[in-house]
This record gives sequence, structure tokens and C-alpha cells, in this order.
Amino acid sequence: MEDRWITDWEPSTRFPLYTRANAGEVIPEPCSPLGWQLVWEKGAAPGWADGVHRWGSFTPDESDPERPDYVACFGGYFYLNASAIRLVGVRTPGMSAEAMDAAFLGEHPDVPPYVPQVGDERPELTEKIEATMGWIMSATEEPAELAEDRAKMLEIRANRPDLGAASDAELVARARSMSPVIREFFEPYYIYGTASSIGPGILGELCAAIDPSLPGRLISGIGDIDSAPPSHDMWAMSRTINASPTLSEAFDAGLDSIRERLADIEGGADLLADLAEFVAEHGARGPSEWDAASATWEIAPEVVLAAVNAMRHAGDELSPANRHAGAVADREAAEAEARAALAGNDEALATLDMGLRVAKIFVPTRERTKLTEMMAIHEIRLPMYELGRRMVERGAIDEARDVFLLLDAELDAFIASPETWSDTLARRKTDFASLAELQDPFIIHGEVPPLSEWEARTAAIENVSAGEVLAGVPGSPGVITGKARVVTDPGDPRGLEPGEILVAPLTDPSWTPLFVPAAAVVVEVGAPLSHAVIVSREFGVPCVTGVFQAAGRIPDGAIISVDGNSGSVTIVELPAG
Repeated sequence: MEDRWITDWEPSTRFPLYTRANAGEVIPEPCSPLGWQLVWEKGAAPGWADGVHRWGSFTPDESDPERPDYVACFGGYFYLNASAIRLVGVRTPGMSAEAMDAAFLGEHPDVPPYVPQVGDERPELTEKIEATMGWIMSATEEPAELAEDRAKMLEIRANRPDLGAASDAELVARARSMSPVIREFFEPYYIYGTASSIGPGILGELCAAIDPSLPGRLISGIGDIDSAPPSHDMWAMSRTINASPTLSEAFDAGLDSIRERLADIEGGADLLADLAEFVAEHGARGPSEWDAASATWEIAPEVVLAAVNAMRHAGDELSPANRHAGAVADREAAEAEARAALAGNDEALATLDMGLRVAKIFVPTRERTKLTEMMAIHEIRLPMYELGRRMVERGAIDEARDVFLLLDAELDAFIASPETWSDTLARRKTDFASLAELQDPFIIHGEVPPLSEWEARTAAIENVSAGEVLAGVPGSPGVITGKARVVTDPGDPRGLEPGEILVAPLTDPSWTPLFVPAAAVVVEVGAPLSHAVIVSREFGVPCVTGVFQAAGRIPDGAIISVDGNSGSVTIVELPAG
């Protein structure tokens, strides 16, 4: 393998500091070449630039117009530009570069200190950011553009051509046509994703001193979260299985070939019809969904059935509806507690009202804009998987996903003579797999080390001991003690039982249905307002994110105590043996 990957960018000279912090939640593994180019290079990256220009943090002349400096690809991995994040702090009233470092980078030893440069402070941009913040804090309802974007995306989906009947060239054209749509939808995703932190930030500053759990409780069960409906629909399928002895027997026998077996048993056809309806509606969601190459729920429906299987053992009291109702009740109780604590302080009560209003409007908008974007990415995924399926039949590639090893500029030559690409793609597949075995540097400053100098991912993980406290980030409030169930693949929940604590490597939509039977959730990677954290708050599930190596260090079956208020996980008892 060469010392640079085929989709790597050059680091910015103006903004030279990059980080994997928070980027690992977006794309945890190396991004496929075609996924990087069609989704990110031609869509999301310029859409990111559009978003920061609209927000007011930057002007177009500060960044490369072809490859905007706010993100990058190094060694196949997605990176965020930490220099640009620092400038957001410099230019935002009440913030600083150091505050942004603390929020995004923590105490990592490789982080260089911020050194001010000419042009960092831009009073005219600070004024524009103030205006943006004023718009957010004065909003009284969700802006109309979100519904308009969703309607446009639904029309694109409804008018999707018959991919099975399309020519190879038409499949490629369809995929390419989505890059401008991804750019269009990323701008509001940036705007409303950033805005979603404003309300919780206000509540945190106001209420954390009263009770550290209050800020999280005040946005629990907030409602109207677009990541929640799949769990409700999966729950309905789980109840269908439980109501049928034949279906229950089929799932009790294991998940191997379950879709094939369902076709031949009583009630199976109806359940398969429900599954087909589910993937038609929610098929864009799934693991690592920001990479078009990822096998989301429509590509791999068996992952849906695995989640449904985990849910079917949960009693009705754990239904998403019941869990949401409990979260709503706790939010209402938290609001009453906050009002009682602030009684007599009219200014503080007015701030509380504003924080609650802004959170209610904008916390859901992060998920709303993201889902619209995921649906657009799916319109790249589906035609390319169809092309890949055909090429497997022709013997040009081994599996459909291999088509994503191509670059955009290679697609036309590939469909003209696919067999001539077999050796190239086989070598590239080996090289791409080797990227995942490298330890992606947390910080890159100015120069990207050659891939030959990247360290191998270490398998050495320090064992935990009884009484040890693991530090993380508060995700969803509440304190729960129970048995840890370590799950590394959402398609294989490995016997997650109701009341157990789910310990997982990361948070994305493929994991959130498993939150329903879980008593609490611990994840290695995740931000305070990641979509899975939002869903855990929606269901009233205590959650701690950012627990380093949690899925490797916490033994399966250990008794642990999860404190979603403080962000700590205590090892109460190690499993016998």
C-alpha cells in the first residue's frame, strides 16, 4: 500500500489542526472511496461550508472552495478541522478557543496550544453570529424550511426510477445526481445541528448548580424525535411475534436463515410484509450511515430482525411508548423542581422558559435534518448496490459493496469494461481493509504522517478491577445498577436481556432499538447531543458516552453502576471466573 490513500486530502495551511474527536461518531471506520467522493467531497463538505457561512463563523474566502477546510480525509478516515472549531470559539460571544478545546479535545497530550493569528478575530462575524443566536433564542416554532426539505426529499424518493430496469449508466447518473442534493440538505443540518445545543446549554448554565441531573431531565421525553419511530415500529413487530406461537418458535430456533424460514410458516408472510414496509420507510438508517457503502437496514434487513428479536423478550412495560411516557413525567417533575428552586427570581425563571422553549424547538431539528440527509445518501447507496449486484453476477467483483472501492472518475470506465477492473479492485480491497488495522491519529497538525508510520491498532486493553470508576460524558440522566451486556455488532445483540446494561463501542441508529429493552447504555464514543443520546433521553434510559475502551474493558456479565447524571460508570462486581 502507498503512503497515502487514494481519497486523502492535503491539510490546510491556514487551519492546520485536525482531530478525530467526534469524527469517530460520524464515520468510525475508513470511508469507502466512492462514498467519500460522492457524499463528502462533492456534497457534505461544500454543504458544511455553506452552513458556516450562513451561521456567520467564516467567510467564503477563508477556505478552499474545492475542498473546504472544515473537514478532511486522511488515511481514509474522516477528520474535523480543530483549527476552525477554535475560531468558532474565538468569534462567538462568551466563548473562546480554549473553551472549544475543552469541549472537543479534552486533555489529550497531543493537542498544541492555541496561538492567535492575524484575522482570527473578526468583529463583523461576531456580530453576525450574535444575530444568528438572537434568531434561535427568539424562535417560537420550528422553521418552515425543515418541512420543505423533507417534502422535497420524499418526492425524490417517491420518484426513484426502477433501479432493476435501469441501465448501468443510468444507475451511475442517478447516484451522481444526489451529490448536489446532499450539499443542499447539509447546510440546514449544520445550522440546526448547531442550534440544537443552544437550549440545553442555557439550561445547563442555569440549573447544573441546583442539581447536576436537572439539565438532562429537562430535555428528556421532549418528543417529536425522528430517530424514535423505528423503535416503535420494531416494537410492534416484536409484539406480532409474541402473539404467534409459530413465529415465536421460529425465532427461538435462532436467527440463521430466519427470513427464508418465515416464508414457509403461519404468520410469516405478514411479518415479512411488515419488514418490507419498515425498510421502505426507514431503510436509510443503520450502522455508519454517513458512508454510502454501509449496509443499512434496507441493504441488510436481518439487522432489523435481530433488534426485533432482542425486543420481543421485553415486557409491555418497556415499550417505547411507556418508556417515553415515563421520560415525559420525569421532565415535567424536573421542570417543577427547577421552578421551585428559582422561585422569586424573575430573571432566572424567564431564562428557564427561554431555555425550555429553544430546546423544545431545536433539539428535534438535529435529528430532523439528519434524517433528511440520510435519505439523500441512501439514493446514492441503492443504485450503487444494484450496480454492484450485477457485477457480482458477471464475476467482476466478489460482493456488491466492492463497487464502492471505485473513484467517481473511474465509474464510466468500469461499467464499460468491468472485468478489466477485477485485479485493481481486488488489490484495492486488500489495501482498504488494511486501513482499518491502523490506529488513526487523534491529532494531525500540519503534516499527515505517511501511512507506513501509523501504528497498528493495539489489542492490549487494561482490565478493569472491582470498585474502579470509569469516566465518561453524561448522556441521559438517571442511575442504574445491573449486569453489563457487551455488544459489538447491532446485528448480533448476543442475548441482550431486558434489564441488562448495554455496553457498545459507539452510538448510531442501528443501536438505538436496543435501548428499549436495556436498563441503561454505556458507549465508548458519543457526544452529549448525539442522536442516540437524544433517543435514550426520549425513552428515559440512563446513558453515559465517551467511556474509553468501555466495550473492551468491561467484562460481559459484570455488575456495573451507570450514573447518567455525572457521566461515571462504576465496576461493582466482576463476573466469576
